[in-house]
Amino acid sequence: MKQKIKAIVFTAPNQIQIREFELPPCGPQEVICETIYSFVSPGTELRVLSGVAESKGKFPLIPGYSWVGRVIEVGTELKGWKEGDLVTGRNPIRIPDLGFMWGGQASHHRAEVTGYDSVLKLPEGANPWNYIAVEVSAISWRGVSIAFPAPGETAVVIGQGLIGAFNALWLLHHGARVIVVDLVEARLARARKWGVAATVNPKDGDARAQILALVPGGADIVIESSSSKPGVELASQILRQPTPRVMNTDYPVAALHSNAHFWPRLVYQASYTHSHEVRPGGLTGSEGTLVMKPGDRTVGDRLQVLELIRRGKLCVEDIVKAPTPVEEAPGAYFKLRDNPDKYNTIVYQW
Repeated sequence: MKQKIKAIVFTAPNQIQIREFELPPCGPQEVICETIYSFVSPGTELRVLSGVAESKGKFPLIPGYSWVGRVIEVGTELKGWKEGDLVTGRNPIRIPDLGFMWGGQASHHRAEVTGYDSVLKLPEGANPWNYIAVEVSAISWRGVSIAFPAPGETAVVIGQGLIGAFNALWLLHHGARVIVVDLVEARLARARKWGVAATVNPKDGDARAQILALVPGGADIVIESSSSKPGVELASQILRQPTPRVMNTDYPVAALHSNAHFWPRLVYQASYTHSHEVRPGGLTGSEGTLVMKPGDRTVGDRLQVLELIRRGKLCVEDIVKAPTPVEEAPGAYFKLRDNPDKYNTIVYQW
């Protein structure tokens, strides 16, 4: 039986409506979920709304890739699933003939239970509100984990939007000494609340000088999550040299080595809609740097974040205080766009 659903639709650049659709029937190895909350990833969804990048020429479309819901129908061939199971979901199965990017902002979803886009069960007895940030924070978890941070290393995170904020939080979980950089004081205050060692605001003067005064010689890890040209340039200027390893007394040159903790690590974790150029010689004169740019998160990353939230490592209220009724979506997106210093994100209640 087809299910009537509501969805947030970007009908054209900077135009938003709530529309109704029919959801195709549940497949034998699928589940149908009703959405409880959906989480706005501000950088991605506002970029899609503007129509300047990947959404250009693809309107109308349903945006969003992060939601928490409840299973209301189970496919006839599935085992281990039941109605009432609580889940976190990312990209649902798309509705035929309807634009998706990535279809999460809707009242109901057909979803897979295996593979890359599978829904994941929340822990038994979970409060769905506590898990609204799983999908976005798992992106940051991947960016942090590929850098292999070791306890005691110093990491600098440039940009404290949501991805950068979660980068800082997960680096702290790994035992790193964390310094964050941002222009918005409220974001820096949140980072201090979470326990970072220091905050740097470029409005206070030369950001590079401020950072190097805190970590002489440069950082072990730099995560660039601002997507800005100044952020990209700064990231390349604050890396430490490789750990010295003298080969002999006559020719004191550090040995080349591929070990993650020998090289400084530079992680680009933002959506870069403009070209940025960093010359190899611009990497602080370093003889070697590991440069990484993770593209997404895996099921394993999502499961790890689920467990960290279960253990109380992320307080949702530090990100968003209360949900917004989905009926207010057309105005809420513009409020978020026009007040980045006031709002971190929106969580819609369905």
